[in-house]
Amino acid sequence: MENISVLYKVGVLQNNKAVKRFCDKLRIRTGYDRDQCLQGLSEMVFWLYAIKNSYTYEMDKKLKNQENTDVDIQLLKYGYKFNIEIKTPKQVKEDDDKVLGVNIPFRSFKNKDTQKTYIDKLEKEVFPQIINKPDGMYTGYNISKINDNKVIEYLRSCQTKFNYEANSINVLVISVSSQQMQDYWGYIYNPFTGIFTEDFKNSFYDKSGKDVKHNDFDTVDVIYLTNIVEGHIRKIEGFDPWKLENYCGIFCINPFSVRTKDKKDIEVYEKLLNILPNDTILFEKEHDQANQRGKEMNISVDPIFMQEYISEHYPKLI
Repeated sequence: MENISVLYKVGVLQNNKAVKRFCDKLRIRTGYDRDQCLQGLSEMVFWLYAIKNSYTYEMDKKLKNQENTDVDIQLLKYGYKFNIEIKTPKQVKEDDDKVLGVNIPFRSFKNKDTQKTYIDKLEKEVFPQIINKPDGMYTGYNISKINDNKVIEYLRSCQTKFNYEANSINVLVISVSSQQMQDYWGYIYNPFTGIFTEDFKNSFYDKSGKDVKHNDFDTVDVIYLTNIVEGHIRKIEGFDPWKLENYCGIFCINPFSVRTKDKKDIEVYEKLLNILPNDTILFEKEHDQANQRGKEMNISVDPIFMQEYISEHYPKLI
């Protein structure tokens, strides 16, 4: 209610239409939908951050003349426009602690059938041995879905909304739980099919069977990966879930964007570091250090490093 009061005072809830839009986003009047509510809450955290920092901003800013081309919020600062589109993937409830959760962090093979062959082998040879142990710890198992296609869907959706402009930067925010941070970071950077790597080529196809290419989302400059969802799916003692600066946030620069490829106005990235709270520099430094230690021990740290980082720097969010 305190935060709603803040929104009211600055005019966000200035009329019946605005109030209805707010209630629809948070599913207050209509039937409750957990995932849609988390989407609305993630957007609200950005509104409050803009208000707190006295940014000039506009919600639901339309960047093109076509329908459905508005972004969730546009911030104006340093003479630049920061266009921000927020996406919140669906959350899977894990209510049964007797079911073994199996997480496949990313797609290791370009061919889906090859990946499926290895997973089928695990299901036949490994999982039954765990499930059938005499201690009866688990009664079954559940393999989580690899959601790298969801990231591509978000990127291609943003392509229809964003323009390339010298005085603007386009940011896709992906708001997830702490556990999902590791997965989504892996979707972006894994060395086999990572979306922001050269190995992405010939790895993904759209519904018509057409090869998805980097230029299908080259107006997206940055993905901002954050665990805002974690603060809203459970009550955390002594934690304020409404402050963007309380979360882990990582900027993932798109090396295949028009701006980056052509080295146009790349100083705007430095401005972005000061616009939104983030761990980017510290995370990259510690990730490089961990990689070096991993090389010395002949192991890969990437599948677990994000979880380790959050555990160390954001222990309440793990």
